[in-house]
Amino acid sequence: MEISQIAGLPAHALVVHVAVVLVPLSGLAFVATCWRPDWRRKYGLLIAALAVVGAAGAVLAASTGEPLADSVRQAARASGDVARLGEHPEQGDTARLVAVVFAMVAAGFYAIVRWGDRYRVPPWAVHATYGVGVVVAVLATASIVVAGHSGAALVWRDVGTYVPTH
Repeated sequence: MEISQIAGLPAHALVVHVAVVLVPLSGLAFVATCWRPDWRRKYGLLIAALAVVGAAGAVLAASTGEPLADSVRQAARASGDVARLGEHPEQGDTARLVAVVFAMVAAGFYAIVRWGDRYRVPPWAVHATYGVGVVVAVLATASIVVAGHSGAALVWRDVGTYVPTH
């Protein structure tokens, strides 16, 4: 089932905010709290959950963006013009991928912290996973910001003229 509208508005414009808010928030929280063992245990599940919900938002944003792009292209053609979407679709795909990878790393980090002793995970694995998590958190945040900025620029500069009014 494809969702293209919510209450008459393009679904993409609404669901994108889940990713735009939660991916950077969970990334920042991961970097800020997970370097302290007591904070890892206290906030790890919350951070992993925020990262997973943010990644789900990125997946939804990408899947609702495709029908919106098609609709914009059709409206532009109907008016005798060509829609210029720029790099936004590709940037959105990248943001989705990196957000999903970050969610997996955050969930894995939580699992190592939570159950690592039980399964004799070596202590270096916590540090290595945290290091990978920091890099991926920064990449996820940056890719969401880049995709979000280009999407906002499209709405406010280039595409707004072609949004169909059914």
